[in-house]
Amino acid sequence: MSNSIPALDQVIQETVHRTGGVELLGDPLAALAGPCGPVCELFEVSEEGLALLDPQATVEQQLATWRQANLVADARRLLSHALPPRHSLWWALLALTEAHRQNPYPAKVTRAILATRDFVLNPTEAGRRLCHELADAADSTTAGGVIGYAAFLSGGSMAPPDCPPVLPLAHLCGRLCGVSVYLAAVHFNPSEYKKHLQHFLDIGLQVARGELAWPETARLAEPAAAAEPERVVETVVEQVVVGRTR
Repeated sequence: MSNSIPALDQVIQETVHRTGGVELLGDPLAALAGPCGPVCELFEVSEEGLALLDPQATVEQQLATWRQANLVADARRLLSHALPPRHSLWWALLALTEAHRQNPYPAKVTRAILATRDFVLNPTEAGRRLCHELADAADSTTAGGVIGYAAFLSGGSMAPPDCPPVLPLAHLCGRLCGVSVYLAAVHFNPSEYKKHLQHFLDIGLQVARGELAWPETARLAEPAAAAEPERVVETVVEQVVVGRTR
Protein backbone atom coordinates (compact mmCIF):
# COMPACT_ATOMS: atom_id res chain seq x y z
CA MET A 1 0.00 0.00 0.00
CA SER A 2 1.11 3.59 -0.41
CA ASN A 3 3.17 5.25 2.30
CA SER A 4 1.38 8.56 2.66
CA ILE A 5 -1.89 10.40 2.30
CA PRO A 6 -1.61 14.01 1.09
CA ALA A 7 -4.32 15.23 3.45
CA LEU A 8 -2.26 14.11 6.43
CA ASP A 9 0.72 16.09 5.17
CA GLN A 10 -1.42 19.20 5.57
CA VAL A 11 -2.24 18.21 9.14
CA ILE A 12 1.42 18.14 10.09
CA GLN A 13 1.96 21.56 8.52
CA GLU A 14 -0.87 22.93 10.65
CA THR A 15 0.65 21.54 13.85
CA VAL A 16 4.28 22.65 13.46
CA HIS A 17 6.07 22.95 16.77
CA ARG A 18 6.59 26.42 18.14
CA THR A 19 9.18 27.58 20.63
CA GLY A 20 7.73 27.59 24.13
CA GLY A 21 4.82 25.29 23.42
CA VAL A 22 3.57 22.81 20.85
CA GLU A 23 0.11 21.56 20.04
CA LEU A 24 0.07 17.96 18.87
CA LEU A 25 -3.53 18.28 17.80
CA GLY A 26 -5.96 15.47 17.26
CA ASP A 27 -9.03 13.78 18.70
CA PRO A 28 -8.27 10.15 19.59
CA LEU A 29 -11.94 9.24 19.96
CA ALA A 30 -12.63 10.60 16.49
CA ALA A 31 -9.68 8.57 15.24
CA LEU A 32 -11.17 5.36 16.67
CA ALA A 33 -14.55 6.18 15.12
CA GLY A 34 -13.18 7.08 11.70
CA PRO A 35 -12.92 4.67 8.75
CA CYS A 36 -9.88 2.42 8.88
CA GLY A 37 -9.29 2.37 5.11
CA PRO A 38 -7.35 5.65 4.83
CA VAL A 39 -5.21 4.76 7.86
CA CYS A 40 -4.38 1.33 6.43
CA GLU A 41 -2.98 3.07 3.35
CA LEU A 42 -0.14 4.26 5.57
CA PHE A 43 1.37 0.84 6.23
CA GLU A 44 1.72 -2.61 4.70
CA VAL A 45 -1.06 -4.92 5.88
CA SER A 46 -0.24 -8.62 6.05
CA GLU A 47 -1.90 -11.05 3.64
CA GLU A 48 -3.91 -12.50 6.51
CA GLY A 49 -4.89 -9.00 7.58
CA LEU A 50 -5.98 -8.05 4.07
CA ALA A 51 -8.32 -11.05 4.00
CA LEU A 52 -10.09 -9.65 7.07
CA LEU A 53 -9.87 -5.97 6.16
CA ASP A 54 -13.07 -3.96 5.72
CA PRO A 55 -12.01 -0.44 4.64
CA GLN A 56 -15.43 0.90 5.65
CA ALA A 57 -15.13 -0.41 9.21
CA THR A 58 -14.10 2.02 11.91
CA VAL A 59 -10.60 1.85 13.26
CA GLU A 60 -11.95 0.39 16.50
CA GLN A 61 -13.97 -2.25 14.66
CA GLN A 62 -11.03 -3.29 12.49
CA LEU A 63 -8.80 -3.46 15.56
CA ALA A 64 -11.25 -5.85 17.20
CA THR A 65 -11.38 -8.02 14.07
CA TRP A 66 -7.60 -8.31 13.79
CA ARG A 67 -7.14 -8.85 17.52
CA GLN A 68 -9.68 -11.65 17.53
CA ALA A 69 -7.64 -13.34 14.79
CA ASN A 70 -4.44 -12.62 16.80
CA LEU A 71 -3.11 -10.46 13.98
CA VAL A 72 -1.49 -8.19 16.51
CA ALA A 73 1.10 -6.73 14.13
CA ASP A 74 -1.62 -5.32 11.88
CA ALA A 75 -3.59 -4.12 14.91
CA ARG A 76 -0.52 -2.44 16.40
CA ARG A 77 0.27 -0.60 13.17
CA LEU A 78 -3.34 0.50 12.73
CA LEU A 79 -3.63 1.97 16.22
CA SER A 80 -0.22 3.67 16.21
CA HIS A 81 -0.95 5.36 12.86
CA ALA A 82 -4.53 6.30 13.79
CA LEU A 83 -3.77 7.99 17.11
CA PRO A 84 -2.75 11.67 17.17
CA PRO A 85 1.02 12.06 17.65
CA ARG A 86 0.96 12.95 21.33
CA HIS A 87 -1.33 10.03 22.18
CA SER A 88 0.70 7.61 20.08
CA LEU A 89 3.89 8.73 21.81
CA TRP A 90 2.26 8.40 25.23
CA TRP A 91 1.08 4.87 24.41
CA ALA A 92 4.58 3.87 23.32
CA LEU A 93 6.07 5.43 26.46
CA LEU A 94 3.75 3.47 28.75
CA ALA A 95 4.66 0.25 26.94
CA LEU A 96 8.39 0.96 27.15
CA THR A 97 8.10 1.87 30.82
CA GLU A 98 6.43 -1.45 31.61
CA ALA A 99 9.20 -3.22 29.72
CA HIS A 100 11.81 -1.20 31.63
CA ARG A 101 10.29 -2.21 34.96
CA GLN A 102 10.72 -5.87 34.04
CA ASN A 103 14.21 -5.56 32.57
CA PRO A 104 15.89 -2.14 32.89
CA TYR A 105 17.26 -0.57 29.73
CA PRO A 106 20.83 0.77 29.58
CA ALA A 107 21.30 4.36 30.73
CA LYS A 108 21.64 5.85 27.21
CA VAL A 109 18.41 4.20 26.13
CA THR A 110 16.64 5.31 29.28
CA ARG A 111 17.74 8.92 28.80
CA ALA A 112 16.20 8.99 25.34
CA ILE A 113 12.97 7.55 26.75
CA LEU A 114 13.00 10.18 29.49
CA ALA A 115 13.55 12.98 27.00
CA THR A 116 10.54 11.76 25.05
CA ARG A 117 8.50 11.63 28.23
CA ASP A 118 9.52 15.24 28.97
CA PHE A 119 8.45 16.22 25.48
CA VAL A 120 5.01 14.59 25.82
CA LEU A 121 4.42 16.29 29.16
CA ASN A 122 5.73 19.66 28.00
CA PRO A 123 6.04 19.71 24.18
CA THR A 124 8.50 22.39 23.13
CA GLU A 125 10.77 22.82 20.15
CA ALA A 126 13.84 22.55 22.37
CA GLY A 127 12.51 19.31 23.84
CA ARG A 128 11.81 17.88 20.40
CA ARG A 129 15.37 18.53 19.27
CA LEU A 130 16.76 17.08 22.50
CA CYS A 131 14.87 13.86 21.69
CA HIS A 132 16.77 13.69 18.40
CA GLU A 133 20.11 14.28 20.13
CA LEU A 134 19.55 11.58 22.75
CA ALA A 135 18.11 9.18 20.18
CA ASP A 136 21.38 9.48 18.26
CA ALA A 137 23.31 8.79 21.46
CA ALA A 138 21.17 5.74 22.23
CA ASP A 139 21.54 4.29 18.69
CA SER A 140 18.70 4.31 16.21
CA THR A 141 18.06 0.56 16.57
CA THR A 142 17.34 0.67 20.31
CA ALA A 143 14.03 1.39 22.01
CA GLY A 144 15.35 4.79 23.09
CA GLY A 145 16.53 5.60 19.60
CA VAL A 146 13.21 4.67 18.00
CA ILE A 147 10.99 6.55 20.46
CA GLY A 148 13.32 9.56 20.40
CA TYR A 149 13.14 9.78 16.63
CA ALA A 150 9.36 9.33 16.82
CA ALA A 151 9.17 12.44 19.00
CA PHE A 152 11.49 14.36 16.70
CA LEU A 153 9.38 13.43 13.66
CA SER A 154 6.08 14.32 15.33
CA GLY A 155 6.15 17.73 13.65
CA GLY A 156 8.37 20.71 13.12
CA SER A 157 11.34 20.93 10.81
CA MET A 158 13.87 18.14 10.38
CA ALA A 159 16.44 20.69 9.18
CA PRO A 160 18.77 22.63 11.52
CA PRO A 161 17.08 25.63 13.17
CA ASP A 162 18.90 28.14 10.92
CA CYS A 163 17.81 26.41 7.68
CA PRO A 164 14.54 26.52 5.74
CA PRO A 165 12.01 24.10 7.28
CA VAL A 166 11.77 20.54 6.02
CA LEU A 167 8.66 18.89 7.43
CA PRO A 168 8.47 15.12 8.03
CA LEU A 169 5.85 12.93 6.43
CA ALA A 170 2.89 12.88 8.79
CA HIS A 171 2.79 9.13 9.27
CA LEU A 172 6.39 8.69 10.44
CA CYS A 173 5.78 9.46 14.10
CA GLY A 174 3.00 6.87 14.34
CA ARG A 175 5.06 4.31 12.47
CA LEU A 176 7.97 4.63 14.90
CA CYS A 177 5.62 4.62 17.89
CA GLY A 178 4.27 1.30 16.67
CA VAL A 179 7.82 -0.04 16.38
CA SER A 180 8.47 1.13 19.95
CA VAL A 181 5.45 -0.81 21.20
CA TYR A 182 6.71 -3.89 19.36
CA LEU A 183 10.18 -3.50 20.90
CA ALA A 184 8.58 -3.24 24.35
CA ALA A 185 6.67 -6.47 23.77
CA VAL A 186 9.79 -8.31 22.61
CA HIS A 187 11.72 -6.95 25.61
CA PHE A 188 9.45 -8.92 27.95
CA ASN A 189 9.83 -12.30 26.30
CA PRO A 190 10.40 -12.68 22.53
CA SER A 191 8.66 -16.06 22.44
CA GLU A 192 5.46 -14.57 23.92
CA TYR A 193 5.51 -11.15 22.27
CA LYS A 194 2.03 -11.56 20.78
CA LYS A 195 0.56 -11.98 24.26
CA HIS A 196 2.34 -8.84 25.40
CA LEU A 197 1.17 -6.97 22.31
CA GLN A 198 -2.42 -7.83 23.12
CA HIS A 199 -1.83 -6.31 26.56
CA PHE A 200 -0.27 -3.18 25.06
CA LEU A 201 -3.16 -2.85 22.62
CA ASP A 202 -5.48 -2.72 25.64
CA ILE A 203 -3.33 0.09 27.02
CA GLY A 204 -3.39 1.91 23.67
CA LEU A 205 -7.18 1.81 23.58
CA GLN A 206 -7.31 3.13 27.13
CA VAL A 207 -5.04 6.00 26.07
CA ALA A 208 -7.35 6.72 23.12
CA ARG A 209 -10.41 6.76 25.39
CA GLY A 210 -8.81 9.11 27.89
CA GLU A 211 -8.57 6.46 30.59
CA LEU A 212 -4.75 6.63 30.74
CA ALA A 213 -4.09 10.29 30.09
CA TRP A 214 -0.77 11.97 30.78
CA PRO A 215 -0.77 14.14 33.92
CA GLU A 216 -1.15 17.71 32.73
CA THR A 217 0.77 19.22 35.64
CA ALA A 218 3.61 16.69 35.77
CA ARG A 219 7.14 18.01 35.42
CA LEU A 220 10.48 16.40 36.08
CA ALA A 221 12.45 17.62 39.05
CA GLU A 222 15.67 16.75 37.20
CA PRO A 223 16.68 16.88 33.53
CA ALA A 224 16.55 13.78 31.36
CA ALA A 225 20.29 13.19 31.67
CA ALA A 226 20.20 13.22 35.48
CA ALA A 227 21.58 10.47 37.66
CA GLU A 228 19.63 7.25 38.22
CA PRO A 229 17.40 7.51 35.13
CA GLU A 230 16.25 3.91 35.69
CA ARG A 231 14.26 5.08 38.72
CA VAL A 232 13.03 8.37 37.28
CA VAL A 233 11.47 6.70 34.24
CA GLU A 234 9.02 4.79 36.45
CA THR A 235 7.40 7.87 37.97
CA VAL A 236 4.68 8.58 35.43
CA VAL A 237 3.63 4.98 34.92
CA GLU A 238 3.25 4.65 38.69
CA GLN A 239 1.10 7.80 38.77
CA VAL A 240 -1.03 6.87 35.79
CA VAL A 241 -1.21 3.08 35.67
CA VAL A 242 -0.46 1.82 39.17
CA GLY A 243 -2.33 4.68 40.83
CA ARG A 244 -5.57 3.69 39.11
CA THR A 245 -5.63 0.37 40.94
CA ARG A 246 -5.14 1.78 44.44
